[in-house]
Amino acid sequence: MNHLKSLTADTKPVDAARFWIKHGFLPVPVKPRSKKPDNPDDPGGRHWQDLRITAKTAGRYFKDTKQNIGVLLGADNGSADVDLDCLEAISIAAHFLPETGLKFGRKSKPASHWFYRLDPPMPSLMLKDPTNGEMLLELRCRNHDGSVGHQTVVPPSTHESGEHIKFEPGFDGRPASVGGDVLV
Repeated sequence: MNHLKSLTADTKPVDAARFWIKHGFLPVPVKPRSKKPDNPDDPGGRHWQDLRITAKTAGRYFKDTKQNIGVLLGADNGSADVDLDCLEAISIAAHFLPETGLKFGRKSKPASHWFYRLDPPMPSLMLKDPTNGEMLLELRCRNHDGSVGHQTVVPPSTHESGEHIKFEPGFDGRPASVGGDVLV
């Protein structure tokens, strides 16, 4: 298994971006301590979902040592994130989700992101608590119109809370390839 564990909190954003590219992901710049993607080519930071940053162009987009990094979801490679939004979902995920080699989170929400490759990519899905409407989890992939429009902030970024986003021990490898119907 080709591990991604060389990413640490001290890894420079440009090196992290190149690492994610090498492992088949499409990185996007994200503002420091934020989930908000940014496109430096657009004065308003818009159209980040259209960026296709390569190892050669990564230095143009990733400069700030405090910058976060995200990866696009739902691109042709089928990247998908099961984003477990509550502690109950995190605690039962291993009983329901297919095993994958790529999981990460932060201190207060460990293993809250499980990555997969879906073939074919599918529209995102949100599951909410029917009693209070709170988000339980999201299967984040494509927009409902089939376009790429979601991203997830990945290691070695810093969450809005100040917590470092890091891989779970032993889960810094490749995402499992599964059918969308299996994941749902």
